[in-house]
Amino acid sequence: MPHVREALESLGAAFVSTSEPARISKRILTTGEIPLDTAYEAVDPELYVRDEEGIRPDPMADDLALIITTDLGLVVVLGCAHRGVVNTLLQAQSVANEDRIHTVIGGTHLMKASEGQLKATIKGLKALDVARIGVSHCTGLPAAVKLSKAFGDRFFFNNAGTRITIED
Repeated sequence: MPHVREALESLGAAFVSTSEPARISKRILTTGEIPLDTAYEAVDPELYVRDEEGIRPDPMADDLALIITTDLGLVVVLGCAHRGVVNTLLQAQSVANEDRIHTVIGGTHLMKASEGQLKATIKGLKALDVARIGVSHCTGLPAAVKLSKAFGDRFFFNNAGTRITIED
């Protein structure tokens, strides 16, 4: 964060640090830490973190997503899905105790994905029966095009200013 935590807290901000899922409201919660369950999704080895031990690969353990529960299924809002979009969705299903995934929006971090990983990801998303997928930033155009071909009218680009409606 570009600001000192204490300064933000003096202005009324409250921070809760946890690796566990957190309920924000009746219908909104976080995934908590996302397990690396799939064989084809891994954290980008080119991402590093500096800590008291020096510079080391970042396991992105703090990567998470927002889950919104609706009568139509889950709406999952990704940041960058550094721990894998399918891993994230599996965790969302587990945390929310809901199998149906209505909409996935956000970055899927597929810009550097191999052809094999991209095929496995598409297969995984289809197995999860994702009703709509709206990708942005770190998906990358080549991967977005393949997702568009795979999902047809269930796919959309989720750019700045995009509005979506989830009707219960």
